[in-house]
Amino acid sequence: MEAVAELQGNHRQLGLSDEEVVEMYRLMVLARRLDERVWALNRQGRAAFVVSAAGHEASQIPVAMAMDRQVDWCLPYYRDLGFVVAWGMTPEDVLAGVLSKATDPSSGGRQMPNHWSSRKLRMLSHSSPIATQYPHAVGVAKALQMDGSPAVVMVSGGEGSTSEGDWHEAMNFAGIHQLPVVFVIENNMYAISVPEHEEIGGHIADRAPGYGVYGVRVDGNDALTMYATMREAVERARSGGGPTLIEARTYRYYAHTSDDDDKLYRTREEVEAWRRRDPIRLLRQYLIEQRLLTGEDEARIDAEVDNEVRAAMASVEAAPEPDDPFSGVYAAPIVPDEPVTEVEPEVSGPEVNLIGAINKTLHEILAARPDTVVFGEDVADPKGGVFKTTLGLSDMFGEDRSFNTPLAESLIVGVGVGMAAAGKRPLPEIQFADFIHPAFDQIVSEVARMHYRTNGDWSCPVVIRTPWGGGIRGALYHSQSIEAFYTHTPGLKVVVPSTPADAKGLLWSAVDDPDPVMFLEPKKLYRLATGPFPEGEYRIPLGKAAIRRLGNDVTILAYGTMARFSAEAADKLAEQGISAEVIDLRTLKPLDWPTVETSVKKTSRVLIVHEDNEFAGYGAELAAQIVDKAFEWLDAPVKRYTSGDVPTYPFNAKLEAMVMPNVDGIVAAATDLVKY
Repeated sequence: MEAVAELQGNHRQLGLSDEEVVEMYRLMVLARRLDERVWALNRQGRAAFVVSAAGHEASQIPVAMAMDRQVDWCLPYYRDLGFVVAWGMTPEDVLAGVLSKATDPSSGGRQMPNHWSSRKLRMLSHSSPIATQYPHAVGVAKALQMDGSPAVVMVSGGEGSTSEGDWHEAMNFAGIHQLPVVFVIENNMYAISVPEHEEIGGHIADRAPGYGVYGVRVDGNDALTMYATMREAVERARSGGGPTLIEARTYRYYAHTSDDDDKLYRTREEVEAWRRRDPIRLLRQYLIEQRLLTGEDEARIDAEVDNEVRAAMASVEAAPEPDDPFSGVYAAPIVPDEPVTEVEPEVSGPEVNLIGAINKTLHEILAARPDTVVFGEDVADPKGGVFKTTLGLSDMFGEDRSFNTPLAESLIVGVGVGMAAAGKRPLPEIQFADFIHPAFDQIVSEVARMHYRTNGDWSCPVVIRTPWGGGIRGALYHSQSIEAFYTHTPGLKVVVPSTPADAKGLLWSAVDDPDPVMFLEPKKLYRLATGPFPEGEYRIPLGKAAIRRLGNDVTILAYGTMARFSAEAADKLAEQGISAEVIDLRTLKPLDWPTVETSVKKTSRVLIVHEDNEFAGYGAELAAQIVDKAFEWLDAPVKRYTSGDVPTYPFNAKLEAMVMPNVDGIVAAATDLVKY
């Protein structure tokens, strides 16, 4: 690994024409003028929030110019104003974001400034949580590699982002698969106020070999050195030589953002010392020495840039304000209208259990849709998943279509985001729902918000599959119910099958849907639930519940294992003369309210059954909806029968049975409610 790259020769030896190196200078001047303008807007009270890029121009603009802007992909971070201008965003685009106008191409006023995004430019949306972009970048790169594309992915961030787990997981994945990706770390030596020596042990680039990645440190204020280093990294990636990590040593002249006061943590003398190595000044001096820039040329470029910024400002000031904060949460909103009023008819087909149904459906999906891909921990053959739901997929469709990942849940979901952006339909598997929590940020901040925050420019059709729930003596960390976390998240659809037929129909619909879907698979039912597997094309619409038993005395709302238990309880209740209507919700988000409401109006009593804790569980929302919208139809309080207020089920079989809701408990709760 080369410690510090230094420029050898001049721009012509790097393949840059005279016109191109002058254009590099012009773009750097333009970026600086835009930076100055947004700070002026902030001081005038017209821009609420500003992120400065002044000082970073040489670590950004040459990076864009060393790439192929017709085919390559980029994931710039919030300080990359210079990069995005060089990549193809206009001054109007930049200023529209700062002033939060409807014409902001990154978000239409829904994001803070500098959260760059453009599908047209293959610039995948960036968000505020630090380092989440790195797994997205390697996901894009993996999809490009699978397709045999010559394209390269650039992802950037500040040095502070390299402390996050997402960065390490993405670097590791890039090294494992030797992906066509370049990590550009713009090290300005401060993560807001935290100095480099308090956030990084050693040098960032020195970490690269441990991941199987080529690493290099460069002077990020030297534009030509930066261009040479990036060009070499791009050529390496494009030729199959794998990823590169570039640590660009640079400096920001102003505070972290307009909300920061950098005088609290660094001296003016330090800032002025770096200003003496200003990247624009360095390149200007080089151009003068090469006789490519006269005083008249410099004045002309300054005047042209100033006019460009003024014209952009005038255009943006005349642009409309955004006026709709509610649209675009989903690419395909589901608003159930007609209620289900009859028991769903039986389907025909060979008898299978839930595991078999999921496995057969995954085989069907991968065979019918070449864009689908399954990945996660232990999913590839010969293991085929810890429950064997993915058995045979990699043997049948190849290791690109079904592959193992490191034990890194945030990476697994983040790779799915990137692959979806690049045109795939990823089905990442989390081995147990209990282990999904490291991916919480990716799911809630990225997967669920992608469509909304880009004003519909990007969607995120990822289907996250995971075994869920208790009843298999899995104890605290293999029995959790996680649905309340994710049904609370706008932009995400949440589905729970309880029969083999539902598993097929709902999984197919989830893959077809342009929105992200969380597909929760009840572990207790993996082998317990058997039934016909419908052959041929078969889909169950998302957002549509199923009635498992018709009744008049009480409505039982349930899903997953509890839907099956509730149907068994209804049979026992019938022996006592109690007519219970059992609704298997199937889709938890969005809720099939028309079916619930119709049943409540018929029975006037409601029992909600689920495995999760009662307090703030999914049933609490159901109860609130019913009381809010159907109170006048109730003859008794809405009751819940759930597990107790314990972390989750104990390992001891007797203790587990004491905590997990069961058929007899449902019968008792329903009987008490009918007697109320």
